Amino acid sequence: MAKTTEETLVQEIADDFQTYLRKGVRFDRVIGSAHADLDIDDIETLLRIHFVLTDADADGSEVGVLDFMRQLEDRIRQMKTTTTPESFQYRGEIRGQIDWQGTVKTRARTGRLDEPVFVCTQPEEHYNIDENLVLKRLLTVIHDIVTNDLEYALENPAGYDWLNGWVDPNNSGSSQAVESAAEMLDRIYEENIYLQRISVAEADITDRTIESVKRSRSQFYQDAAILLDRYRQLMNHELNSTEAREVLNHTLIAPANTDTLFELYWVFRILEAYDDVEYRVLTDSRDSPSTIATWRQDDSRCVLSHDATGKGLSFNESIGDEEIKPDGYLYRIKEVLSRWQAISEDLLDRGGSDSLWGGRPDIVLEQYHETEAGDEKLEQVFLGEVKYTQNTDYVATGLRELLEYMAFVKQAQTGEYVESADNLLESIDVKGLLFVDELARETSRDRTEDVKIIQFPESPGSVL
Repeated sequence: MAKTTEETLVQEIADDFQTYLRKGVRFDRVIGSAHADLDIDDIETLLRIHFVLTDADADGSEVGVLDFMRQLEDRIRQMKTTTTPESFQYRGEIRGQIDWQGTVKTRARTGRLDEPVFVCTQPEEHYNIDENLVLKRLLTVIHDIVTNDLEYALENPAGYDWLNGWVDPNNSGSSQAVESAAEMLDRIYEENIYLQRISVAEADITDRTIESVKRSRSQFYQDAAILLDRYRQLMNHELNSTEAREVLNHTLIAPANTDTLFELYWVFRILEAYDDVEYRVLTDSRDSPSTIATWRQDDSRCVLSHDATGKGLSFNESIGDEEIKPDGYLYRIKEVLSRWQAISEDLLDRGGSDSLWGGRPDIVLEQYHETEAGDEKLEQVFLGEVKYTQNTDYVATGLRELLEYMAFVKQAQTGEYVESADNLLESIDVKGLLFVDELARETSRDRTEDVKIIQFPESPGSVL
């Protein structure tokens, strides 16, 4: 039986990705595991990179940034201007058409009608028209993304095949054969004298302006308006499932990170079981960078986290000040840790941890009950361990890890175990599931406890 492919996983989660993104679900933790060198740490950066990779020739859309770039050098010579007469005052010379009325008035103000002062009118070109404002703003956005967000990838293109449209000179449409699209954009943006005359700020361009430019007689300006409008939609997290697949394929998932994609699949399967929840983006991701969603359910608040220890939990065991019987396992391991710490400090100038065990589950769902005093009390915890594997030995390892998380999870504030000794591993206050790829054997036999192995593409249903 073949392992579930990356393409299959992308297909499975694309609709969920765009749906939950619109609902405000945070994916920062998942995003951070994609291309670490690119420093992608938020959904906006991810969507910005996706934007400059769009290509009508590849996906059949109306227009994409890459095909827009391939025509840029030829089209930018067709920039429109408006011409208005401007008055200038000259002494002893004439430039342009003499404005006799203005000339007489100027001489009269000085009291010397025979003085050789002339007021002349000359046509003056203006570039700050709506079409050019939209074009300049679009090129500013694209230039900023390419030079900042993609800086590392452009300097180290090996391993980033999806960047060929920007780094391969054969794909650039530039008149200079050795120039890539990124280099062409930088040259035009920095050196084109007509672009330099356009002064634009975000506040200058309204949605009405963009819609007006979409009706321009020039296809060049129409395309620019369509792309700028699309960029603003993406920044509002408005994308369809096709775009979601492109984001996941091109920008999020590196070949070594299909495991993360598999984890995201199970996060979605859990979220879909809660029909009436309202997802929201947390106000500051630095406070809870792993939190994907929070919602209220009756009188409780639920917090779903990915690849983390959760909001108020601890997954760590140490000997501490416990009384230890001489010459038992704990006695000996304590001596080992004590001696290790002393030698490390003395010889290596570094300390050592006294931790016996520690971990970080793949999925954590905490349910808190609000008390009459307005405090929150932990009611239940769900722990999910994900193994992207069909190897039964690795599945067995994952099962052991899950049981350890369930047995050792504590409340961070009090240090008390969440599950009492009487109910240990009976799934009363702590529930758990192991998520794996499709196996060649059945794992859903009825058992008294709730610790189960769920295979792709099964659905776990409501876990709490």
